[in-house]
Amino acid sequence: MEENIQSKENKMGVMPVNRLLITMSLPMVISMLVQALYNIVDSVFVAQINEAALTAVSMAFPIQNLMIAVAAGTGTGVNALLSKSLGEKNKRMV
Repeated sequence: MEENIQSKENKMGVMPVNRLLITMSLPMVISMLVQALYNIVDSVFVAQINEAALTAVSMAFPIQNLMIAVAAGTGTGVNALLSKSLGEKNKRMV
């Protein structure tokens, strides 16, 4: 019974590595793909307006990428702390 509860609670410790990689990375890959497609489609539509509009979208792209990088970095850091606490079985920190 305890083993069953543990396996539902912490899939990172019991799930096979290949399946774990796919289930945890697939949402991120889809998110990055949607973001890239958004920028491409946005550029195509804005380019039809005029050159200045396309320049504005192009100038905003690095700022948008920086915001995404900060969010992804924060998520990775929190995930690392959470994994460490789960591995140590520190329920209070989790």
